[in-house]
Amino acid sequence: MITSTVRRTLRERALVSPGDHVLVACSGGPDSTTLLHVLHRLRTELGITICVASIDHGLRAESASEVAQVGAFASTLGVPFYSTRVDLATKGVSIQARARELRYRALQEIARSHGAARIAVGHTQDDQAETVLARMLRGAGVRGLGGIEARRSDGVIRPLLDCRRSDVLAYATDRSLPFVDDPSNHQRAFERVRVRHEILPRLAVEDPRVVEHLCALSDEAAELNAYLDARLPELPPEGDRFVLAETVAELPAPIRIRWLRSWIERETGLCPNRSHLTEVGRLLMGQGEVLLGSGWSVCRQGGGLSLQYREHRRTRSNRS
Repeated sequence: MITSTVRRTLRERALVSPGDHVLVACSGGPDSTTLLHVLHRLRTELGITICVASIDHGLRAESASEVAQVGAFASTLGVPFYSTRVDLATKGVSIQARARELRYRALQEIARSHGAARIAVGHTQDDQAETVLARMLRGAGVRGLGGIEARRSDGVIRPLLDCRRSDVLAYATDRSLPFVDDPSNHQRAFERVRVRHEILPRLAVEDPRVVEHLCALSDEAAELNAYLDARLPELPPEGDRFVLAETVAELPAPIRIRWLRSWIERETGLCPNRSHLTEVGRLLMGQGEVLLGSGWSVCRQGGGLSLQYREHRRTRSNRS
């Protein structure tokens, strides 16, 4: 069942092409271990080659041995194996966010070094539902409801995205694949763990198909996002931090919000939330200023909007 679902996902979502060399990211957990095993089984049929990488975050005493276990499993499959360790030493940043950032950076470096066009990671349908629900609880708009992308522009792909986590675990267990259980998956201090073990189960009492429905919502939002993004007017030249209010105000509301977000993200590196964008939209019709955070703000200046940076505001809150 898992193999046929992954085969369909790879083809319908156009995740790989014949001739691709795919780097499989494997942490040693059941999802990524199953992903490696299934892609190994399908590689000849799909016309692809694979290699595997495991990243040691150094967060637990067992991490080095878990990476070694992935290497041993890759060896039994005859798959080239690469590993590296990342340093998470940082202040003021979520340890999980930092781990994710460095993990993907390390995977990209390994992929470049070994000619891999794709990086396969093991997110499942349940991960998608949890992501969408968490974003809803944080007030996400349509863009956020698009959830986890099946295929990212940087080559990251998610072949298990249409597979249920329980089916993936059953696949790994039935075949006695070597996998470990990350203790962080049970630590309620993390939002994703609370969503997984507390919130989603309660919703499933009312709707046993809640995971499927959240994923269908995500797919529909992703299609709408692609449609709207394809119709965004061209942004001003890079480095242009002033735009005419009249030009932006003429855009339809859904396009206007996306255009403003793209402009702000490109020029500041920030990801403005819906509240910021709503307030910036109001500046088109009046005067004032919207604080974006990290020293950046959008001001109504003459006949347009101006992005401005002030060093002394870097530590101020993101209130608008």
